[in-house]
Amino acid sequence: MFQDYLFFGVDTKVHYSYRMLHLSHLVEEAKQLHNLNTNRALLLSDALLGSVLLSSILDYEERVNLRFHCNSDFTIGTETSYQAETRGYIECNENSEVVKQLDLGNNIIPEYQVRSMRSQRKKPNLFEGLTVSKSDSIEKALNEHLATSYQMNTYLKISSWISPENGKINAFGVIYQELPDIPEEVSIKLKNHIDSLPSMKELFLIDSDADILSKKLIPDATKAVKSINPKFVCSCSQERVENVIVTLPLNELSDILNKAEDLEMKCHYCNKNYIVSMQTISQIYASRSQVNSTNSNEMN
Repeated sequence: MFQDYLFFGVDTKVHYSYRMLHLSHLVEEAKQLHNLNTNRALLLSDALLGSVLLSSILDYEERVNLRFHCNSDFTIGTETSYQAETRGYIECNENSEVVKQLDLGNNIIPEYQVRSMRSQRKKPNLFEGLTVSKSDSIEKALNEHLATSYQMNTYLKISSWISPENGKINAFGVIYQELPDIPEEVSIKLKNHIDSLPSMKELFLIDSDADILSKKLIPDATKAVKSINPKFVCSCSQERVENVIVTLPLNELSDILNKAEDLEMKCHYCNKNYIVSMQTISQIYASRSQVNSTNSNEMN
C-alpha cells in the first residue's frame, strides 16, 4: 500500500508554500481503534487530513487542536503536533436523525461549528478561533475557518474515500498558504488554479505518483523542502489522567470518594482505560483540602 506522507514545498520564487498529504494506514488505524463504521470513519478521516495539513503550515505552533461540532448530533476531535503526530475521535448521539442518515450514507449535516486551539512551543498562551459554517463539508467548513481565523490567505482541498483496490479508506489533500508580499497576479493565478482543480480523489486515482501529483497541484515550478511520515500517536498517560483528577472541585472529589470504588477513565483519542485507585484519590483530596484550609486561614 502507498505509504503515508506529508510533503512540504514552495514555488521556486517563494511566493507561496504548499503541503501535500496522503493518509491510508493512519486513517485505517483510527477506524479500527474506534470501531467506526465506514461513513463515520470517512468523516474522521477528513478531520485528520485537515488537522495534519493545518499543523504543517504553523511553524511556531506546538500543536493544533480542532473540534468539529454538529449541534448535539456528533463531535469530531483531533490534535496534531508540529511533527505530524496526530490523534482523533468521533462521538455520536445514536438517537440523532442526522447520525442515522449518516450511517445510511445520506449526508444531511446542517452545519459545522469549527473551533481551533493552537499552542506555541514553550509558551503558555493559547490562540483560539471559532466559526460556524452552513455547510455539510469539512473541507468547506475549514476553508471558511481559515478565511476568518488566519492572517495570510490559506486554502485547502481534501478527499477521503474507499480504495477500489482493497476496500480500505484512502485520503489525500493539499493546503496552500500565500507568503508575505506575494504579487497580486501570482495570488490570482494560484486561486484560479485551485478553483480549477478536480477533487483530490479524482486527481489521486488518475495517477498516485507523488511527483506527478505535485506538478498537477501547483501552477508554477516548485522546490521541495522536506517530507515526513504522519503517525497516529496518543499522548495520554496515567500521570495526565491523575493531573485531571487534581483539577476537579472538592465536592466532586468527595462524591467520588463516597462511591468507594476505583475510578475508571477512558481516553477519547485512543480508547485506553486508566484506573485511579481510591488511595490516590484520597491523597489528592487530602492535599487539596489542606491547601484550601491554609489559603482560608491566610485570608483571615
